[in-house]
Amino acid sequence: MALEPPRRTFSEPKKIPGSPREVDSAEQARKLHAWAWSIYGGIPLGLSVGLLMNNLLLGLFLGPLFIYGVVAGIAAISGRGAAVLYMPSGAGTPRKKEFSRAKALEIRGDFEGAIAAYETEILDAPHRGEPYLKIARMFRDELKDTEAAVMWFRRAQKEAKLFPGEEIRTHRELAEIFLHIRGEPRKAAPELARLAEAFPDTPDGEWAARELGLIKEAMADEVRAQGARPQEPPEDRPKS
Repeated sequence: MALEPPRRTFSEPKKIPGSPREVDSAEQARKLHAWAWSIYGGIPLGLSVGLLMNNLLLGLFLGPLFIYGVVAGIAAISGRGAAVLYMPSGAGTPRKKEFSRAKALEIRGDFEGAIAAYETEILDAPHRGEPYLKIARMFRDELKDTEAAVMWFRRAQKEAKLFPGEEIRTHRELAEIFLHIRGEPRKAAPELARLAEAFPDTPDGEWAARELGLIKEAMADEVRAQGARPQEPPEDRPKS
């Protein structure tokens, strides 16, 4: 006895909101809905209008037509709203780019690969400050290359359009490199001065003003120390 092959069953394809089939079905439903309202609401309205105009036939024609136009118009507006939700045109504000590939490489410890990925992002959007700062911090914290870190912080200041928060952090992180890593407070002074002047009422601006004051005091102490240093006694020279 031969066995019958298993019967294949097919499920109805899932309707995707915004697809042509779904749009056509919705359009037909809106039209049927409008016609139903034109009959049930338009006939009483037409009778009333016809009695006022002493012309029942004209009233019965105008009443349903008016109701159909109103209902169809409301349905069309609602349909366009749904289309915007399901099929956005892309004209709105784009999502902020997340640099996912560069961040994944950074998390894995491939800092050189992450830097290369961020450099690619800079080529696509040179006004974005985030990739410049990411590269600068990787050079500073992971690769221990303060020269490259300073260079990238400077590039961020010159080439990118930094938000106020990014600008504050850039000035402060540059100053901290010179203060705490390289021990060159004189080179930190310009960054501190810019930060204190541009953002005087912020915690970072107040910090910069205090640090700049300490640097100026230290420089003044050095000048005073050099000026008060006793002169070396003249060497005894044989009389000629």
